[in-house]
Amino acid sequence: MNQTFDSSNINESMLAQCRLRTDAIADRTIEKIIESGFERQINQVFLTIVQNHRFDRQTFMPLGEELGSILFEYFETTCHLPDWADSEMVLKGEEVFAEFGPEIFMLLNVSSLPLCYTCAHGAQVLYDTGRLLTHKENVDPLARRLMETAQMVVNVMSPRGLAKGGQGIVTIQKVRLIHASIRYYLKNRTDGQTWDVGTYGEPINQEDLAGTLMSFGPVILSGLKQLNVELTSERTNAYMHSWKVVGYLMGIEEQLLPSTFEEGFDLATQILKHQASPSEAGEALASSCIQFVNHIVPGDTFDELPGFLMHNFLQEYAESSGVDLAKCIGLNHDAGVAESMILKLTKLFVGTLNFLEKDHFVNQISKPFNKVLLEGIIKFYNDGQSTHFPIPPSLRKNWGIVEN
Repeated sequence: MNQTFDSSNINESMLAQCRLRTDAIADRTIEKIIESGFERQINQVFLTIVQNHRFDRQTFMPLGEELGSILFEYFETTCHLPDWADSEMVLKGEEVFAEFGPEIFMLLNVSSLPLCYTCAHGAQVLYDTGRLLTHKENVDPLARRLMETAQMVVNVMSPRGLAKGGQGIVTIQKVRLIHASIRYYLKNRTDGQTWDVGTYGEPINQEDLAGTLMSFGPVILSGLKQLNVELTSERTNAYMHSWKVVGYLMGIEEQLLPSTFEEGFDLATQILKHQASPSEAGEALASSCIQFVNHIVPGDTFDELPGFLMHNFLQEYAESSGVDLAKCIGLNHDAGVAESMILKLTKLFVGTLNFLEKDHFVNQISKPFNKVLLEGIIKFYNDGQSTHFPIPPSLRKNWGIVEN
């Protein structure tokens, strides 16, 4: 669809239709690979994709001419920027990320992802694939998915990430194939279970993709504003433009790609009205996210902070949508616990009790927490962890994929 974004077109009926559409180009590529008899090589395909940062015909030659041609055609088709992409605006968007990266990393974990988890049907995909759940205190499956998300954001927002041949574009191309493979196997499982399209829509559908995109664009901008980061309208629009380009490259329909913060805020609100509701999947994902943050942040000083911050940053969109978003993912606001935590952390980091007003506290405490969280992520990533994109063992086992 080539229809441009128009807020007046966003309604429940339109969004319901978006839940039945996915990403035709990526889906056809995965279907071709499997239906051409190359299912046994699917993990080798993803290993090849992960191990390379540029793609030409020679990249895929070891996989054979037919399979290589299928993959080369996909990467050639999906690498082009839209005609309306403005390189100067993208550059200004990158500058926002370069300046406020630590704040954005924190907001990804305590605002963007929790907001996605409030959308019950989209959360069900993450829950069913098992990639975001910890098992027996092993955080690696969760860490892998969170690090993939963080790495994608870094790649697309780094200098020249969205330029021709940029690492951000290549990363997006890989993510689209991951999404397509998840869709295929969720709908073609070998364990007797079926995906209920009537209830959940297609897995990783257009509405879910647009909602996730909004969590990286206007939701981050909302969080920065709450942290007293004052961006000019030019810089705000540049950041939005960068993510609009990302959305296009991700295969999201242009009717779901807003240009301004106000349009993005409205789209996020409409999607939340349509999709946000309590779910076991959402609660499990939010709990796992909190566990992961507490795992990588040393000590127990900040243990109560992730849930508190999630509750805080969800409030603006809870008010705009009329949905108790914190309740959707099992976050209960306990005033006594919150006050105790604020008192403890204020004494420890601020050195005075004059900052107990909540908004001021959040602004003050986010600074040391940003640093500790980012250092923890880097340490965790460098201590032998990986963010590779092969189909994970849990999916191979659940869906009967044979290791090549």
